[in-house]
Amino acid sequence: MSRVGIVLISHSSKIVEGIKDLIGQVIQDVPIELAGGTEENDIGTSIDIIGKAINNADQGQGVLLFYDIGSAKMNAEIAIEMAETKDIKL
Repeated sequence: MSRVGIVLISHSSKIVEGIKDLIGQVIQDVPIELAGGTEENDIGTSIDIIGKAINNADQGQGVLLFYDIGSAKMNAEIAIEMAETKDIKL
């Protein structure tokens, strides 16, 4: 059975890893992709990383995006515009 995918977006890769661990204590069969930090593993967000996470999380039932602050929302909105998946909620 396909499920709605989740993308966790943060300026910190450590934050999204921790949140995924917490979610995993409650439910394991939901596709969760991480988009934390930049390509250089610095603090920040990346449209490309978010876009790849959206595509990987999508299993045909749509994708929910959760973000932390500021530019994470802006980059998520741009990634949504560029995504192949059309059923995305921010």
